[in-house]
Amino acid sequence: MASSIQASLLLPLAEQQGTWVFGYGSLIWKIDFPYERRVVCHVRGLHRRFWQGSHDHRGTPTAPGRVVTLVGHDEYMSKWRAIDSTPAPPLDNDAFGANSLNIDSDSALERCFGVAYKLPRKEVDRVLAHLDFREKNGYSAHSVPIYTDSSNDPFAIARVYIGNTDNVAFLGPASVPVLASHIVRARGPSGRNIDYFLNLCAAVRVISSHNPDVHLSALEERVRTLAVVEKVAITEPNEDALQNLQKLVETGRTGLFSNRYYE
Repeated sequence: MASSIQASLLLPLAEQQGTWVFGYGSLIWKIDFPYERRVVCHVRGLHRRFWQGSHDHRGTPTAPGRVVTLVGHDEYMSKWRAIDSTPAPPLDNDAFGANSLNIDSDSALERCFGVAYKLPRKEVDRVLAHLDFREKNGYSAHSVPIYTDSSNDPFAIARVYIGNTDNVAFLGPASVPVLASHIVRARGPSGRNIDYFLNLCAAVRVISSHNPDVHLSALEERVRTLAVVEKVAITEPNEDALQNLQKLVETGRTGLFSNRYYE
């Protein structure tokens, strides 16, 4: 396991009750695999940042796009916080539940929300092989506990794909204007970088309205402003997809079940 992820957060996949996959980027809305159940949840002590390069989906080998990865809290604070342009989140224990969680406020504030999928038992190998390929550009698989807001105890262990800070595609931090410019201009085989970005911002607003992602919020305003200046068309996220995510939020820990298989 890489040093960028706190050792205390990593648990072997064998400890899972069923196989879960946690998505914090495009896996929130771009579901091209079968699943039995999906649940809005979060991981703790990990920072979502647009610091990973995309040479195969939202950019090219010579002009990579930027996509999200997760950085462990200890490494982030010791190595990256001083040069990260992301504003510090407000210290509001009541709003973010630090007191009720009985953990330190930094850990409470750094809750990265996403969607977890429980995979059909007979499809696990096929789906993981598909996701290993989809997330091949610098990402590696790790195991993390996943939580819902209803409990301080994890409800499952999930596989998550992380671009560690020592991977070949890692681009690292940059100022908000530089990140925004990169996102507005890049495109690759899977489409424009800006579309990936705006889809993620909209999805995260729905699934964690009570716990805003300050990194995404700071970037979105700049990206939208720059897109207008550079006359880059903005395609708003699909409203039906966002409404579907809202329904998922309302189900809480139960989540939604699906028998649909994606090809």
